[in-house]
Amino acid sequence: MSKVVPIRPDRAAASAEIEAETDLVDLFAPGGFVTTLNSVHITGPQMRAAVETIAHIPVRSEADVAEHGRLLGLFASDYGFAPAAYAGMALHARAIAMDRWCSLHDPFGETDVDAFYEAGARAKLMRTEDGLGFDPEAFAEIIRLMTDVPYYIL
Repeated sequence: MSKVVPIRPDRAAASAEIEAETDLVDLFAPGGFVTTLNSVHITGPQMRAAVETIAHIPVRSEADVAEHGRLLGLFASDYGFAPAAYAGMALHARAIAMDRWCSLHDPFGETDVDAFYEAGARAKLMRTEDGLGFDPEAFAEIIRLMTDVPYYIL
């Protein structure tokens, strides 16, 4: 009998880690996926480091997006997030949402960078017609707050 060798052994470990976490939200319940992503606590500096981790790979294909996801999963594991698989997904979703927000609302990069990463780490993800994203007004309000009160950034 032949042995089946997983093509992506890193996925098997991530799946086992997720299944072991019984206190997490059911991903398949209504709103479960977004709720789970929002439950991951991320700081502004962690968000910045995560974006810097994938910045060297421009998105030209779905393979590039998949590579971003893989790198962020490894990043989450290295940073000690538990479960790392959920954190990797949350970091990836936030990075995409931040990029989308910039393209639409700050194309010239005039936003305070530290405030931007804090907002990216704190704002609630939500389903939009373009996929996961942030409420543009709420995201901008967090940026204004972080810009006006920089000592608040933790």
